[in-house]
Amino acid sequence: MNESVRVVVPGSTSNLGPGFDLLGLAVDIYLRATVEAEGEFVMAGTASTRWEVAWEGEGSSRPGQVPQGEENLLARGIQAAWAEAGLTFQGGVVITARSEIPVSRGLGSSAAAMVAGLLAGAHLADSEIAPERLISLAAAEEGHPDNAAPSVMGGLTAAAAGADEQILVRRERIHEDLLLAAVVPDAELSTRMAREALPPHIPHREAVRNQQRTFFLYEALMEGWGGQLRELTRDALHQSYRAPLVPGFEAVADRALEAGALAVWLSGAGPSIVVVSDEGIDRLEEIAAAMQECWREEGMASRVLLLGPDEVGGKAHAL
Repeated sequence: MNESVRVVVPGSTSNLGPGFDLLGLAVDIYLRATVEAEGEFVMAGTASTRWEVAWEGEGSSRPGQVPQGEENLLARGIQAAWAEAGLTFQGGVVITARSEIPVSRGLGSSAAAMVAGLLAGAHLADSEIAPERLISLAAAEEGHPDNAAPSVMGGLTAAAAGADEQILVRRERIHEDLLLAAVVPDAELSTRMAREALPPHIPHREAVRNQQRTFFLYEALMEGWGGQLRELTRDALHQSYRAPLVPGFEAVADRALEAGALAVWLSGAGPSIVVVSDEGIDRLEEIAAAMQECWREEGMASRVLLLGPDEVGGKAHAL
């Protein structure tokens, strides 16, 4: 066997304020990879696989930031797909990847890599894995499916664990008038640290209000209820507890709203901040520039990513 597969998977912003570990939106920054496999599949057992990973783009500037062997998330996704099919691979695998998704910035780089590996591994093994199962396998890396779901399916997603470890997913389109940008600071924040910042208990009243906002936020994003977004993206479960880990978060978020943003949220575990507008690209750029200026005042450099929704999700095809 000597086969190659090409995969393209979008990044994502998750939580969207109150939709903690539930909501996600696929965005048009991508991980693209080619996987070449030379060898043969055998039943699960004692096969030995040689891994070679070449990584360009985001994550490549600092040595060791992205593992170059079998511990690379894309390689682990490939192995997970083969394990799902009951196979192991005897031979060599070469992965050549280029990513536009910032690493450790809350824009779904880990989920995208796992999804890319799963899609590539399933394609090479000639094995079909249902989207819900792909999401479940990818989510096993971090324990929740909010980034994995949009990377698999594209669009605006709500995903949660159902009975018997099945994943329940709803997918819709965000309203075409809503434009997004991510302001990405020159600082990393690990998901582990962000998780450790969360309290073990939340007051019942706050949890109820958060649940109410999340329900209507999904509809608001679909229907373009711009005037409701500021209130509906308020969060009581994670943002205020993670804010101290992101220098200047409160000031930057306030500056975005003062500049006319409809909504602003900490993307995933952070530290990137996503802003929403419905007044055109020029207005969005003005809001993002105001946020950058605020971060400069706080001593933090940042960059702006203008984001469109991805409606396709992850795909694989033979070369």
